[in-house]
Amino acid sequence: MEHSEISFELVGSSLGEDIFSDQGILLLKKGITLNETHILLLQNYRYGQQIIVEKNDSSSKPKVKSPTKEPYETCLSLVKDTFSQMVQMDDSKVPQLIKEFNHLVDMSMNDVSILALIQTEIQKQDYLYQHSMNVGIFAAIIGKKLGYTKKECMLLATMGLFHDIGMLQVNQSIIEKNEPLLDDEYAEVKKHTQYGPDLLGMVKGLDELVIKAAKSHHERVDGSGYPLGQHDKNPSYFIQIVAVADCFNAMSMKQYGQKKTPFESVYELVSMAQTNKLNPAVVIPFVQYIMRQHLFEEVTLSNGQKAEIIFIHDNEPHQPLLKLENEEYIDLRKEFSLKISY
Repeated sequence: MEHSEISFELVGSSLGEDIFSDQGILLLKKGITLNETHILLLQNYRYGQQIIVEKNDSSSKPKVKSPTKEPYETCLSLVKDTFSQMVQMDDSKVPQLIKEFNHLVDMSMNDVSILALIQTEIQKQDYLYQHSMNVGIFAAIIGKKLGYTKKECMLLATMGLFHDIGMLQVNQSIIEKNEPLLDDEYAEVKKHTQYGPDLLGMVKGLDELVIKAAKSHHERVDGSGYPLGQHDKNPSYFIQIVAVADCFNAMSMKQYGQKKTPFESVYELVSMAQTNKLNPAVVIPFVQYIMRQHLFEEVTLSNGQKAEIIFIHDNEPHQPLLKLENEEYIDLRKEFSLKISY
């Protein structure tokens, strides 16, 4: 045990004493693991004082292999086989795929390393299959963050898994392009929102929302998007969740052109929420989740400075509190000209 100044560097340490308010109310119990909210509370009640903590040396802990890696790779093979058969109008493997994918999603929602696994480099020929899996995983994670039941989260996962299946019927020469698409090529790609529902319509017992997601995941809250645009201004809330998951993963993987860093993708998601393209009530909790995966990481700011992410604000998670190399703190909510580059 040791006496330490109250700072965000104590996050992850064990509290070595009970903390009481001036009125004698127990605020924090000895032995809890401190998080960012605890630090803020301590700063309010013990400003300028030290507290007793037991620091946990995370640097000495061995890196644990992601428990999701093998199930993810196994499921990827099953997705390829099942999608290929579905194009041949054979849905016999769909129940097995959904069962295996639900197992993967269940693991992913409790695996803190899933983001790193999802964002590893991919083979171009696997883009559609990995994108589909990733969107399903992200959609379920968003559902969990929003307080949905496990059954509802698994429905969101299935919606994400099949949302882009219509891409299999788009001209493959377009899919294989490395350069930005021409207008006529983009018009062809947009037809996947017509092809997908037709393919899924043959699958017995599939929830109607899965088919609707394949059609409407490119619709936007403000009535823009496609295929219906201004004629469909109120897409289902579940479809809005899939849309956010789809946008983030597409930015991060970027099939056409240069992919974005996780931070660039976060900023773009927030921008789309601020301009009413995506639902802020979905975007902000998801951005909280993404940013928390980078807590205590060293990052580079747009001015070239190095910093460590120390605290994620609930309402503005894309503008965290940082500690610079000179030990000074900087709150990006107050530094509008600065962003995290990578």
